[in-house]
Amino acid sequence: MLSKVLIIGAGTGGLCLAQGLKQAGVNVSVFERDRTPTDRLQGYRLHISPSGARAMEHCLPSALFREFLASAAKPNTAVSFLDSDLKPLLTLPLVTDPKAESRELPVSRITLRKLLLRGLEEVVHFEKRFHHYEQRPDGRVAAHFEDGSEIEGDVLIGADGASSTIRGQLLPDARRIDTGIVAISGKTQLNDSVRRLTPSAFFRGPTLVLGSGGRFLFGSAVEFPHNGNGHSAGALPVSSPAEDLLFGERAEYVMWGLSCRQDLLPELAHRGEAGSDELMKA
Repeated sequence: MLSKVLIIGAGTGGLCLAQGLKQAGVNVSVFERDRTPTDRLQGYRLHISPSGARAMEHCLPSALFREFLASAAKPNTAVSFLDSDLKPLLTLPLVTDPKAESRELPVSRITLRKLLLRGLEEVVHFEKRFHHYEQRPDGRVAAHFEDGSEIEGDVLIGADGASSTIRGQLLPDARRIDTGIVAISGKTQLNDSVRRLTPSAFFRGPTLVLGSGGRFLFGSAVEFPHNGNGHSAGALPVSSPAEDLLFGERAEYVMWGLSCRQDLLPELAHRGEAGSDELMKA
């Protein structure tokens, strides 16, 4: 029987696993390099599949799972493909189900992380940057951190993302491959003008606009159920500042992303990050 599970990374996967292990009575500790839970309040919405929602229902306390369902935006009804003139090529309807947990659920990364941290205050340890692990002769494993500390457990789980330090040590030959594609992505807050300009398919769900030469645009609108007054329940007003669009959990917006070969956007080919002014010039 497991007496101690160590999880590196307090993202969605690591926290959901920690919730499930705690529910099952397993001693678990999570270690996160961020200094606080609010260090990185950004990112797009996640779309939780029906199987993902059912897994969360098993992992989370019932009250927390109900909060998760209530935090979701309007579910998608279709996946669409358009040509470069925005003419429909293919539409794939999504099966609807009256049970919320049986539908795809768009949810804010910020909101989801807050919910998944609930009840794990004594389990998650922040400002703990993982350095390496060591396999003990008795089969246990020790996790070492950059601050010089270490902790032993029965199992060490890497939930530290695409650039996982654990994977780098365990599978040094497993490299990420550069496909030669660069992308620009962003959010545009919904107002009357943006709604008129946005293709209707974006409001039904994820949409791919296929261009020439390997170019393509992804787009999807995030909206919340509306109350009796015709206003989105809890959505931010149109006049909210840019920071609310970036960090706001109830903002309504169109998320979009343009992808193409590096040679078509040479200014961005070797940049890890670029400011909005630089991206607009590119």
